[in-house]
Order: sequence, then C-alpha cells, then structure tokens
Amino acid sequence: MKHTFTLFYIFFNRPITNNSREANIPPAFVEAEGSATIINGDLIEARRVAVQQASEIATRQAAAFVSASTRMQDGQIISDNVRFSSSGILTDLTILEEKLSGNELSVRIRARIQPSQDCPGGLAEVAYQRNVGFTAFPMVIPAQANVGGLHEMSVRLPELTLLGKLKQIFLVFNSHTATHLQIHPNLDNAPTQMLDDGTLTNFQRHTEQSNMQFIVSGVIRDIRQRNPQGAREPLLITDLFHRIEPNHERNLRAFIMDVYIHDALSGGLIWQKRYMTAGIWNARDARTGFATDAFWQQDYGDKVRREMRQVVADINDRLRCEPFTARITQAEQNRIWINAGSLSGLNPGDRLSVFRRQTHYTL
Repeated sequence: MKHTFTLFYIFFNRPITNNSREANIPPAFVEAEGSATIINGDLIEARRVAVQQASEIATRQAAAFVSASTRMQDGQIISDNVRFSSSGILTDLTILEEKLSGNELSVRIRARIQPSQDCPGGLAEVAYQRNVGFTAFPMVIPAQANVGGLHEMSVRLPELTLLGKLKQIFLVFNSHTATHLQIHPNLDNAPTQMLDDGTLTNFQRHTEQSNMQFIVSGVIRDIRQRNPQGAREPLLITDLFHRIEPNHERNLRAFIMDVYIHDALSGGLIWQKRYMTAGIWNARDARTGFATDAFWQQDYGDKVRREMRQVVADINDRLRCEPFTARITQAEQNRIWINAGSLSGLNPGDRLSVFRRQTHYTL
C-alpha cells in the first residue's frame, strides 16, 4: 500500500509589539570622542577616521529603541525580557574639540540620534530568536598569516568577534558556533560553486541538517602587508627614516573579507558584502596572535575591530526583520511538534502559519 507523508515548516511572524510594551526614546544629543593616527601628514584623512569612530560610539550610546516582553501565568510574571536596540541615524553632527598629541588626533563630537527601528515596507520586527550558525572564515592565502601568527583568525574571528558581539548586543539572535565547517569548496569563486551536472549556483547543500535558520560564512581575501620591504628611495637618509618610522604607510596592512548569509532551510544565498580596511602594523615579526591584547593594541587590530562591529550591525539589519522559521519534526493527526520552543520566545496562543516543502512517497 502506498502512503505519503509531507514535511512542513512553520513560519512565525509575531511582531514585538504584540504582548509587549515599547518605549520610543525621543531624539537626543549625545557627545562622543574618537581618535586616529596621522599617516604621512594626512590630517584630513585622520580627522575623517576619528569622526567616524566617534560617530560609531555615539550611535551605540543612544538606546533608540526599547522593547520589553512580559509573560504571566496565574497572575505571576514568569518571564520578563527587555531588549535594547541602538540602531539610529546620526544628524546635526558638530566637532566640538580637536586635540593633537604627536601623531594622534582626537576629536570630540556632538550629534543628534534619530531612532530608526521600522523594518522595510513598514513591517514590525518579530520578537522570536532566530537561530544563526557561524562557520569558519578560511583564508585564501594562509601564508599571509605568518606575519604576526594570525593563523587562528579563520576560527576565532567568527567565534569571538562576530558571534560574541551578536550575542551581547542583539538578544533577538540565538547564535551558534560551527567553525569546524568550511562550506565553500573553492575559496576563489565563493560563494559560487559547481554542481555535479556542471551548473553554477550560489545555493548551499545540506545546510538544512544544521537545524539553524541562517548560516553565516565568510572568506578572508587579503591580510598582507602593503610593502613591508619596499624599494629604496633616492635619498639614503629619507629611506632609512621611513624604514624606522613606525607609522609610515610602508607598515600598512590590508584586511579584506567577504561575508555571506544563507537561508539554512532552503540553502539560498540571501545576502553578501565585502569589507575592506587597512591599518598600521608595528609588531613587525612578533607573533601577537589574533584577538590578543597585543593584537588589539595595534592600529591594524583596532581597524579590524571596527570593521567587525560594522559586520555585526549589518547582520542584525539584514536578519532582524526576517520571519522566524522552524521545522516540523513530527505530525500526528491534528498535533505537530517543531524544533523550537520557549527559549526562542514562543508563547501559548501564538498564531502559526504552515506551508508544505516536499512530499515523500513510501510503500
């Protein structure tokens, strides 16, 4: 006798505003400081970098949106969750003060933070925690990590820098480590890969088995020094001075990385972006390691840290408005079981939508 059974997936779209209380904090002025190293006497570029750093700090200081969800049972509060979001638009920026100390330029700014909390199309942000898995971020040229001993960057960057910040700042994500996985077989062509029939695709196979909703992966394209040796300059004294000068552009080191987000249920690529920066590397051949105090104290380490903050903010902006999904693991008459529960923010009475993914035929 032939039987059929169907796999279903549930989509949840309970907005934060349901069963929750919200507080819109009006636009306010905030002050913040930033600093930058002056390279080759370029004061304008240093000022731009310092103002950018101060702007990032000002944005994080302003909690533009607060959402609290309270669950009660028999007249008693059994869960009370508060989430702060610091996303906003910076306006009316004014430089209040500039200080120059050696090659370091410090600025203090004053700006107005305009809250920006709505999802595209006027949709409300959903309150459920989305499961996000982070894979390894392999290097295209691993030998570039020899300078500084940065070989662990492929694993520790997604583990500590990205996943850690996402957990700390954006509570709407339940992040998981899967840095033992490298999902891009050909780093040069990532995220494109060739299927067995010769078809080129950006889809990833077998991501559904991870039980995640989204998979974040990446490829570190370039971390080489711009010109650690360099050709000699015409004047011997000038050449010697530039080789000794720690903040000379000879010591600039690149950081170029691509980040991808795949829908784990379908395997489809839903977002990608390239991040590029550079900073002074003064450690020379010292093996600082990645994500150590010695690494972060480098101008290069500080630039990488800022870039990672932007990556985390971009991931949040891309995923916070996505509907929460979970797989139906079992069905029996009019009852179903799903691989999600109260830890994801599900509450009794939530309305769920079901759609069919595929049908299997058995004898």
